[in-house]
Amino acid sequence: MGKGRSRAGQAADVEGAGGGLALWFTGLPGSGKSTLSRAVARELDVSDRRIVTILDGDIVRQFLSQGAGFTRQDRYDNVCRIGYAASLIVRHGGIAVVAAVSPYRDARARACALVEEAGGVFLEIHMDTPFTACVARDPKGHYARALDGDMELFTGVDDPYEKPLAPDIRVRTEIEDVAAGVRHVMAILQERRFLYSAGHKTTG
Repeated sequence: MGKGRSRAGQAADVEGAGGGLALWFTGLPGSGKSTLSRAVARELDVSDRRIVTILDGDIVRQFLSQGAGFTRQDRYDNVCRIGYAASLIVRHGGIAVVAAVSPYRDARARACALVEEAGGVFLEIHMDTPFTACVARDPKGHYARALDGDMELFTGVDDPYEKPLAPDIRVRTEIEDVAAGVRHVMAILQERRFLYSAGHKTTG
């Protein structure tokens, strides 16, 4: 993502005072977004001096999109609301760690734009988990219901998931466990100079 500015320009922003960062984990239901995002957030909490806030799609939907359905417009609006919440966090120099299916590219692009308009860096992290693996995991039993026809508009079954075309980070969960995924994400953040060193926690 981050089409508005070069990566070099974004890195310079993060190194400056008050630079905010949004890590947006996207992938099919059951791809491991929540698990990995929380693990990365824990690592950031001890290795970066900015305040880390987790925005989990399932939880945020209860408060920001309560009562919304699962039509394309409903999903688009929900992702934009999460993007707006992330933009408020980065505007004040924090780190927003988002875990949301966010199945449509246009909605993710809008979330990216909101973060960048707030002066933050947006990194799209694709949880590249095969559909068959997600169905096998099925932690909430939703795939079973959708495949039996008991649940409509379920992403990956009868509603599309539009994979990122050029994610900033791709985590292949069939060959990377959680610990390896954390190392992968953190190594890229360090390499691209998107981190502050640990120290007194600050939001700008």
